[in-house]
Amino acid sequence: MYEAKQTFKRSGFFKDYNEVKKYTFKDYDSCLIFCLEEQIPTFIYNIGEGITTKRKTFKNYYSLEEFKKVALKNPLFFLGVHDAKKIDIETYYFYLIARHINKLKKIYNHG
Repeated sequence: MYEAKQTFKRSGFFKDYNEVKKYTFKDYDSCLIFCLEEQIPTFIYNIGEGITTKRKTFKNYYSLEEFKKVALKNPLFFLGVHDAKKIDIETYYFYLIARHINKLKKIYNHG
């Protein structure tokens, strides 16, 4: 079972407070997609009774800010066009999450 926590800053009459929402998922893919969409940096995998591991969302995938930088440097590969000014990169990022999540994987050059 996978678990993601999201923190919201709320303001009240006299002070500000943080509200925490907890989401649970049955499989890795749905939790990863949710964390990418909501830009949640970590989520927890509950293996068994008292055994948990922490997964980093952006270890292998680009965050929105990272994707904007990389897409501007290499628009032909990431966006499929020569000029990145013609495309709304933020909207395209969420399209890739829904349709082609492999384009968001980080590419490492080992050499």
